[in-house]
Amino acid sequence: MDFNGSIAIGPLVGLPSSNWVGEDVANYLLRQNVKIQKFSDFNTPIAAKYIIVVKLMPSVEWLLDKADAGIKVLYAPVDIFHSHYVYWQYKERLKLFSGFLVHNDRVGDLVAKTAPAPQFPIEHYLKYQVEHDSRIPKQKALLWIGHLEYIPSLLCFVNKRSLNLRIRALTDLEKLPAYENYLEKSLHKIRIPYTVANKTEDGAVICGLYVEQWSEQKQADLMKSCVAAFDTKIDSFAYDLKPPTKAQQFIYNKLPFACSESSYSFKYFKQHGLQVAKLTELEYLLSNQYREKVERFCDAERWRVDIKIVGASYINACQNAKLPRKFSKIFFYLMNSLYFLVYLTLRLVDKLITLSMSKIIKRVKS
Repeated sequence: MDFNGSIAIGPLVGLPSSNWVGEDVANYLLRQNVKIQKFSDFNTPIAAKYIIVVKLMPSVEWLLDKADAGIKVLYAPVDIFHSHYVYWQYKERLKLFSGFLVHNDRVGDLVAKTAPAPQFPIEHYLKYQVEHDSRIPKQKALLWIGHLEYIPSLLCFVNKRSLNLRIRALTDLEKLPAYENYLEKSLHKIRIPYTVANKTEDGAVICGLYVEQWSEQKQADLMKSCVAAFDTKIDSFAYDLKPPTKAQQFIYNKLPFACSESSYSFKYFKQHGLQVAKLTELEYLLSNQYREKVERFCDAERWRVDIKIVGASYINACQNAKLPRKFSKIFFYLMNSLYFLVYLTLRLVDKLITLSMSKIIKRVKS
């Protein structure tokens, strides 16, 4: 790989996103003899010409120090803008970056409202690859994989349809105790009483639907045996900004996939030439015509998620990054303080809405 610079990548804190976008790509580049420094927190001394920050936002002082030293800092804002108020918290700080590694065009549009630095479209490499075996019989089941916070959207989808197919739902069930309040409030909004039954380490029945504990092995087994996969839409700021990783995981493994027409995954694949089946098109989802279309698309386009291509795109981003323009630090701190007040106000409003919802649920229960 023709690159003589040095890159620091982090903070690598063991989160799935920092492993996928940070650790794995850093290890690949190291194997290509690129000078890579991995760091776990922002207190680590860094000796590199470029820094790629994954997800976690550094302090203003840290960013100013790097800009003053002529170090180009690029940001990969993966799953960071979980609410409108987070954007306002970091709005002025975004101007201190030299570039952005963008996994979703909508994130790019949001960042561009405040930060003039160049943006570089980046893919998640295909971390989970399945070897298909024609001897494994296909079960009459649809695969759904998602975090617990998306269970309400799954239940809403299932309850509105008479499905003749089994749903195999994998989720991070080990986190259920921490999510119970959230699930109760979210389900209350769609008039579904929250119930949990028959809970074990392997699964639980949530509101009448059996969901299973996610594991890499179970995911691989079901991707081989399920006839198709789907994702359900949740109307939220955070969901709209998520990268299309699940859809890529299914389609680039030749598993027919369906999603909402308004999801970013639908837009992403349409941009690259594949019209993904809609959630209202289950017959089409299960058709040979669609399966063959997905297989042809995968054969032609899977190069996009090869780690060689992804690693090269990181190098390209560093080579084309631009240091932030000179500015008045007094004005910067003034605007940063103003936006922080907006952040606090929006967060307070969000908290009050949550408390009001809790009171309503308690009244209904009593």
